[in-house]
Amino acid sequence: MEDKRIIDEIILQLSNFRFSRYSMAYQYLIDAIYIVVKDRNTMRDLKDYVYLPIAKRYNTRAENVQWSLTKLVDIMYTNTPAKTMYNYFNFFIDEKPTLKFFIITVARNVYSKINKKYIYY
Repeated sequence: MEDKRIIDEIILQLSNFRFSRYSMAYQYLIDAIYIVVKDRNTMRDLKDYVYLPIAKRYNTRAENVQWSLTKLVDIMYTNTPAKTMYNYFNFFIDEKPTLKFFIITVARNVYSKINKKYIYY
């Protein structure tokens, strides 16, 4: 899969949600989803296989990456209309997605669009 195409599809998928696209956490989110799209096995341990490589890239700690991403997803949940959340995640309005669920669901959708097929993670 072409890297630019993956990044473009990630950004397109994320445009469904409302959060700041100018924060470091948003860049972390793009990177996290990209890592999972490239290698599904990384989702087994997000801390070691996703957050740690991102932390090294940006010269910070894995805990900081995880905290930033968690806050970003919390803000997204608060700011995104319930109908949008339901349509994207297919769950009831009062359920907030976990960070892992959010990353995996967006990664699955990106992978499906790029490969023109549905894949189960």
